[in-house]
Amino acid sequence: MTAIYILLAGVVSLIIGVVAGRQLLILQNRGEALVANNLANLNRPHLLLNNVTLPTEDGTTQVDHILVTEAGLFIIETKHYTGWILGRPHDDYWTQVIYRKKSRFHNPLKQNYGHVKTVQALFKLPESAFVGVVVFTGDAKFKTDLGQNVIHLDQLLDFVQQRRDEVLDERQMTYVVGRLEMKRLRRSLETDEYHLNFVRNKISEKSR
Repeated sequence: MTAIYILLAGVVSLIIGVVAGRQLLILQNRGEALVANNLANLNRPHLLLNNVTLPTEDGTTQVDHILVTEAGLFIIETKHYTGWILGRPHDDYWTQVIYRKKSRFHNPLKQNYGHVKTVQALFKLPESAFVGVVVFTGDAKFKTDLGQNVIHLDQLLDFVQQRRDEVLDERQMTYVVGRLEMKRLRRSLETDEYHLNFVRNKISEKSR
């Protein structure tokens, strides 16, 4: 009987873990959907790739959005957060405050810097052709200066449409998207959960 109880406990734990992981993805995907809908109103030639998982030397990295325009590639990290957000551009962690409850989370600027470098390694383009930006899609309020590339959703179109030098023509834009599509892992829930588990393992290793 003890073995049966242990087996049942393991199955229940597995189910809870999968459900929790999928709930996290649903919340994350809500913010990503808001960003994608917002960028549909962009009045300049563009191509948008959503939820791009790319292989790296030690695993994978998952990019919420890659927006390709004649001004370059915008690497977009989405955070669907509420409450107060405090931090500085060079901090390892930022703080979210909701009704005096404080929670730390990894600085998304540093997280997105890794994404930018991964994408950048795929192309022979000037560094200025890659623009990283963090977009908060919830009703979060910034209580400190988080940096000029951290914005709210309602600022995204203006940010993208700022005057920048043209670095890609339409043919090059098509090539960029084709290469990204070739390099990305197949889009699926299994891909998302593999990446989620990889990130969890990396966090566990750092905490040892």
